[in-house]
Amino acid sequence: MILSDDELKMVEDLAGANYSPEKIALYLQVEKTAFLKEWYQLGSDVRQAYDRGRLVAEFSINQKQLELAKSGNITAAQVYFKEAERLRVEEIRNRILFGE
Repeated sequence: MILSDDELKMVEDLAGANYSPEKIALYLQVEKTAFLKEWYQLGSDVRQAYDRGRLVAEFSINQKQLELAKSGNITAAQVYFKEAERLRVEEIRNRILFGE
């Protein structure tokens, strides 16, 4: 399956909005099984666009949380520290399980 640059950008945008791969296939009007086959291949263009979309959205949210926390918003600081701890635990888990 080959997607155009515009379609890959749409995959990125939809992934950033937390759409599942199945829903993205439906949105793009492509065969779901072919799309999922590409998505399951870690190095494929579809998977890279999907992962990048999630990462960009996560970065934007975390960056805004940090700005709010620095400005004195206590709730934002709590959310920021909770997310930082979750990411730290995830890194440790990956290091133990996968040697990363």
